[in-house]
Amino acid sequence: MSPRRPLLGVSVCLLRAGEVCLVRRGRAPWAGAWSLPGGRVEFGERLENAARREMREETGVELEAIELLRLHESIDPDHDAHAVIAVFRSLAEWNGAAVEAADDAEEARFFPVNDVRAMEAEGRTTPGLAAIVEEAAVR
Repeated sequence: MSPRRPLLGVSVCLLRAGEVCLVRRGRAPWAGAWSLPGGRVEFGERLENAARREMREETGVELEAIELLRLHESIDPDHDAHAVIAVFRSLAEWNGAAVEAADDAEEARFFPVNDVRAMEAEGRTTPGLAAIVEEAAVR
């Protein structure tokens, strides 16, 4: 039996006029929680390409200019989950059509950046989301 290893994932912070695009997770861990669009990196896939692919698959948004914002580590012992997530930030504010949930996202929509901290305190988001969104918003 091979040892368990952390999952490598990506997510994207897409902003528009003081709001951030979030998706409601359809699968464990954290099913039902709001989070940034993202998912697993496929073998041989560059992180930036994975971020663009996941954003397209979960929201229908095609991104061009993105940058690495930070690494985020998420551990959920109750679901035997450990992920290291490369969080990207879109360099341009979104001004396209509405986002549409697809793939394993139950819902996708924009929330005011200022509401995310309260959402996290209420247990409605994935852990650590507010700090990430706030960091992306001030850059």
